[in-house]
Amino acid sequence: ATFDFARADALRITGCPEEFQNERNLVYRSFVLALAHWGEEPFPIAIDMDCPIPIARGLGSSSACTVAGIMGAASLTGRIIRRDEAVAIATEMEGHPDNVAPAIMGSLVCSFMPESGVPECIRYEVNRKLHFVTVVPPYEVHTADARKVMPQSVPTETAVWQIGHCVAAVHALTTGDAGLLAVSCQDRLHEPYRSQLIADYEPLRRTALAAGAAAYLISGSGSTMLAVCDGRKAAERVACSVTNMVENRVEGLWVRILGTHTTGTTVELG
Repeated sequence: ATFDFARADALRITGCPEEFQNERNLVYRSFVLALAHWGEEPFPIAIDMDCPIPIARGLGSSSACTVAGIMGAASLTGRIIRRDEAVAIATEMEGHPDNVAPAIMGSLVCSFMPESGVPECIRYEVNRKLHFVTVVPPYEVHTADARKVMPQSVPTETAVWQIGHCVAAVHALTTGDAGLLAVSCQDRLHEPYRSQLIADYEPLRRTALAAGAAAYLISGSGSTMLAVCDGRKAAERVACSVTNMVENRVEGLWVRILGTHTTGTTVELG
């Protein structure tokens, strides 16, 4: 996603639906929050958005907009902002660092909020041979609904089981061990519940795994799903298979093969 910022005589936002071309726009709200963080008053700007990330699909479109507003505020005020400071401001806006931290830092990021209230982020390099097929159905899963179906507590043995699998999955992602990824990338905390909100989850999952995906998972709260593949050719087979399903065919799927963005957010001054 690319966002262009410039000072202007009045607020002007292009590149998004008309309903978001106002002060309620998330990019602009983040811009204002960042200025307030530095003790500065907002000023009129022009924002041109080129954000191909599907909205409300669990792929982090809101995080991209939040981070863009912060970086735009820094660039237009001549401020050099550290990544940890950007993560802290973005976390204040989003409520958690889960998505904004990797958007800023790139690659795979483990983040959490300690008692100090300052986000802690640990960055890992994802092995380059792994490719990710995004499978986006033509409908949303609202975050409120996705949270509502989750149990309020889980048995201790479930938590222990999941922690072990998470640690192994991180190792598999960094080493490119597709075999380990296949057995470790399993979930008992949210996917058994949230998958029920994605009408086409099971046939798409079966098709992707049969075509050679090492793992298949829900991205965020959905409705996007990710097939993790060992190499580009495997990813192409999976993408072709889910797109061209005959039985249980899903019309309007948005399917893309993606690698890992390692640089995170960058700023170009014009």
